[in-house]
Parts: sequence; C-alpha cells; structure tokens
Amino acid sequence: MFLALWYYLCGYVKIRVKGFSAERFMNMAAYRGVYLWEVAREGAGMKMKAAGNSLELLQACAEKTGCALEVLSYGGLPVFLGRFGRRQVWTAGLLCFAAGLYLLSSFVWVMRIEGNERLSKEELLSACKEMGLYPGVRKRSVDTQAVTNGLLEDFADISWVSVGIHGTDATIRLAETIEGVEIIDKETPCDIVASTDGVILQITAERGTPLAAAGDVVKKGDVLISSALTIGLEGEEQHTEYTAAEGTVTARIWRRLTEELPLQYEEAVYSGEVRKNHSLLFSGRELDILHPDSDVQWERELLSEKTLGLGDRKLPLTWRRERWRAYETVQKTRTAAEAKTLLEEKLRKNAENLLSPYGTIEDIQIRYEVYANSVRADAEITMAERIEEKKQNIETENQNEEKEQENANEL
Repeated sequence: MFLALWYYLCGYVKIRVKGFSAERFMNMAAYRGVYLWEVAREGAGMKMKAAGNSLELLQACAEKTGCALEVLSYGGLPVFLGRFGRRQVWTAGLLCFAAGLYLLSSFVWVMRIEGNERLSKEELLSACKEMGLYPGVRKRSVDTQAVTNGLLEDFADISWVSVGIHGTDATIRLAETIEGVEIIDKETPCDIVASTDGVILQITAERGTPLAAAGDVVKKGDVLISSALTIGLEGEEQHTEYTAAEGTVTARIWRRLTEELPLQYEEAVYSGEVRKNHSLLFSGRELDILHPDSDVQWERELLSEKTLGLGDRKLPLTWRRERWRAYETVQKTRTAAEAKTLLEEKLRKNAENLLSPYGTIEDIQIRYEVYANSVRADAEITMAERIEEKKQNIETENQNEEKEQENANEL
C-alpha cells in the first residue's frame, strides 16, 4: 500500500498487454525492477498499472516478448496538478479559497460563555473585549491567562474561570460564588423610626414597644416602635431590656410634583413613503448596502436580524433588515385644555412611579397656571405608604462605644 501511495505521488500509467507471452512480459519487467500492481486478466491479455517513468522500459520488454502494449490512461498527482495548469482561473480560485480559509481560521469568530447564572453574558463579553478577546481578533494576539486573571479581578462573583481557544471558538467556562444570604440582625437593639412626615394609619409591632397610634402626626426621625421593653409585673421590681424592634407602620404622606408643557411643539407627519434598507454588521461596525436618501428625514424600524454562519458555527456577521418611513417635522399648537389633560396623565404616571409595592394613591390635587407659551401644573399627591425605618438605639450605641473604649484602655 505504501508503494502504491508512492507511485500515486510520482505518477503512474495504466496499460493493457496482449499476446501469448504476457506472463513472460511481466517476468521480464519485474526482473528489470519495474513494480506492477492491480494486475488483472482481460481476455487474451492483461491489464495492470506501473510507474509512469517506466513506460519506455515496458515498451522495450513488449518488443522482446512479442506483445502489444497499449496505454489506457495516465494517473497520479502529476496528472492531477497538470489539469490545473490548463485551468488557470479555476486554479487561482482554489488557491485563493485555501488561503482565505487558512486566514479566517487564524481569527476568533465565536464567543461561548458557560456557567453564568447571575452574571449577564453582555457584561462578560464587554469585559473580555476590554482585555483583547472578542470576535474578529487574531488568536495569536490573545493572552488567555491574562483574560482569566482579569475576569477574576473584575468580578467578585466568579470563583473559578477557564478561558480556552479551540479552532475559531473561544470558550469561557466559569463558576459563580454562592449567593450571599441576607442576614437579619435580631440581636443588636434598634428602634423603628419614621422615614418621612405623615399621619399614622396603622401600626403593627412584632417586637418592641409601640409609641404611636393611628391618627398620630409624626415627623421624620420620630421613634414609632421602641426597642426598650419593660420586664416585670406591676408592683414588683421592673427593669428595662432592649431588643431589635420589628414591625410595620402605614401612614398618610404627601408629595409634590411639578410639570410644564409648551403650547407650541413639533410633531412628525409621515408622507407615506416607505423603503427597505439592508445592512451588514461586522464586529460592531455597520455597512449599509442600500442606504435611503439622507436629505429626507427617516424613521427606522427594525424588521429582523439574522446571524450568519456555516453549519453550526456562527460568524460575527449579522444581516439586518429595516423599514424606513419618511416624515416631516411640523410645528403645531395645542390648547390649554389639551395641555392640562396631558399634564394630568403625566403627573398620575409619575406619582405611580413614586409608589412602593405597598403604597396606594388616595388623592391628587392639581393646580394649573396658564402662561403665554406654556401651561404649568403643580400637584399635591396624597398616598398611603409604609414609613418604617430601622435605627440603632442611641443608649445601646453609647454603651457599645463605652465598652470599646474600656477594652482599648485595658490593652
């Protein structure tokens, strides 16, 4: 098999030998050092293959043995390459394709991230790009160890990471740290205080002593549930202990919001002209193939994006289709009544954004001021919200400071 491969590289010839002395012809050729293979009988003759450079010697053997030698075909690598010489354009295309394939294989085209749950893929890819690893970078210029160390330094949530490049794929495998459990301190004494001014609607104390009741007016910082507990029955000796106060306090609070809207404004009026635009995105760069006229104002609407690839391998090439709608900017005027309606909707939406999951809006009072070119709205919003906030007890805080000072003096 090795000899057959060698003669394929050097070139071979397929011949047919006819005559009564075909066996004598083969013996003579073998005696003179000619290697014959794939010998097969064909009628009164024989078919076989021999080295291409032994054709003259085979013809001499055929004359001496009285056999007729017929060349059927030539084969091997020299013949295969010889065809390329007659097809120069095809040969040049094949060489360019091979060179392009080799060149493309020296770049990173696909980024894979495995093991991330809390960390977003976009955040990790952005960090890798800053360290020199991104789709389109040469593989030789990437220091995988530096990227590994950089990710461990930049992300405290990563406990282990491995960066490897295989073919045109860069794979980042990581393990995240165990998510920290929120620890609720039930030992350090603290009070529940008001986070803002308001009127108490409801107060519920799970631990601690409530100091306010429904209907009380409180200021920001007032203690609502005290950490101090009086221990002992009436008529007996009593003492005070401190705990971590816990509970909920709902109060009526007020917020003020202000919005202003001009009476003169600009609005986009569409002409009805619609065009399709196609663009190619490569490594963050956009190449517009059919760009609409830039003298006209266009509104862009994304129709689809498709990542190109070869089989299962994705390339950093994205084909984007967009729809462009032509429009003109027109000056318009709204009435004061229209402005007031829009302002009321906007203020209500802003008030809802201020609410916590536990809050509700009770009332909105809006006062309007109409000017020559605008309308101003001042809103007073009444809402029911939870206002409890924890604050360490001052007495126990002072005691802790005194203990720390005594320990420092002893040392």
